[in-house]
Amino acid sequence: MPFDNNQNYIVARTVEQAWYDAMWCCIRNGYDYRIEQGSYVGQTRRQLDHVVIRITEPWTRPLAPRLPEGLGIPPTTSDEKIERYFYEYLLTDTKEDKEDYTYSTYIHKQIPVVIDILNKSHGNSNQACITVGDTQSIMLNDPPCLRVVDFKVVNGRLNMSVLFRSWDGYAALPENIGGLQLLKEYILMHLNFPVEDGEIVCYSSGFHIYEMYFPIVNQLNVDKIII
Repeated sequence: MPFDNNQNYIVARTVEQAWYDAMWCCIRNGYDYRIEQGSYVGQTRRQLDHVVIRITEPWTRPLAPRLPEGLGIPPTTSDEKIERYFYEYLLTDTKEDKEDYTYSTYIHKQIPVVIDILNKSHGNSNQACITVGDTQSIMLNDPPCLRVVDFKVVNGRLNMSVLFRSWDGYAALPENIGGLQLLKEYILMHLNFPVEDGEIVCYSSGFHIYEMYFPIVNQLNVDKIII
């Protein structure tokens, strides 16, 4: 089994495997509710009350999931889009006029600090943790979904842990995790002590699939979403 059926704990080797297994888990163990506030008000969500996804080799390329041929389903992302997402939404402080923020609004200033903490401690620290959002974020119409990006060196490997308050399992997971893996690789490039790439562990108490994706997800999984 790719995960503990009772605990929603998924262990996958790649981002692609994690995407497929997480959707399967959501279909099997999720609950349905009608959205009253947030994205896509009026639609139904299939949601997990919690999920932990451990990706043991997140650096494996391609980062973007490959879809079965012949289904006619457009890919959710590509490695080129993931690279652009990393640069524009995680690394640099840029945003469109219509955007209240991007993740990089909060992340980019903390990246040099994380690198400095890791280098000064040679990885022997629990303080290399980036927070996304501030005390005003809850007032926004669409507060940040990603809230914590934590880095720790464990047995000579740089691991990343992330927390999403809400997470679109079909459309967002591959691009989010692909971009975060590129962020981890960027930080690795700036470390001055011996350390290798490590795991990504994700937690969410609101991992979901939107109703508009049900027909597509039904083509990708053995189990079907039935309302």
